[in-house]
Amino acid sequence: MKNILLLLLATMLTCNSYAAPLTHSQNYICLDQPVMGLPNVLEFFSFYCPHCYEFEKEWRSNKTVQNNFPLHSKLIKYHITNLGGEMGNTITRAWAIAMMMGLEEKVILPIFEGVLIKKNIVDPVSLKTVFIESTGIQAKQYDIAWNSPVIDALCAQQGKVARDMHLKGIPTMIINGKYMINSDEFDTSSIATYVQQYADLVQFLLHKK
Repeated sequence: MKNILLLLLATMLTCNSYAAPLTHSQNYICLDQPVMGLPNVLEFFSFYCPHCYEFEKEWRSNKTVQNNFPLHSKLIKYHITNLGGEMGNTITRAWAIAMMMGLEEKVILPIFEGVLIKKNIVDPVSLKTVFIESTGIQAKQYDIAWNSPVIDALCAQQGKVARDMHLKGIPTMIINGKYMINSDEFDTSSIATYVQQYADLVQFLLHKK
């Protein structure tokens, strides 16, 4: 929780080889004005995006990515609100709770599956049920967090940064507040190849001067 609060405060104050050949300049966009205070790797996603779900599953299971580039230790995810109607805002709030409590890894696939596969997340009550079952926290903890001003701020921050970035699609990653990945030219013959190219480009951009 402390790390999330520090990250939020800082942001608000400042606003291997390739699986297939890539031309870097065609696959990332240099932001006109770098955004200071963002995490090194910031991903935008939605629980209502099937491609985001496949991306997350493959990223977790891709041994080459995990062995050579353990990105999950550095990756911060922001949930966008403009999919799913009002539930987009509701799930963004639940995701903010997961971020504050450090429970992202425990809830991300259960929520994805509840929304897209099992379809048992249909309202705030069912979302809360899945969240509690997947994390083991108490309902009272969830309710206190839900009404916290910290969660208000974190939800607002996710929305503001997403709007400021003028996203073209999701999943999208911003690297070092300077580069936005443009995956239009990636090899989409398989999700594994796509994810490997994504990871390689993130690694390249993290070390780019």
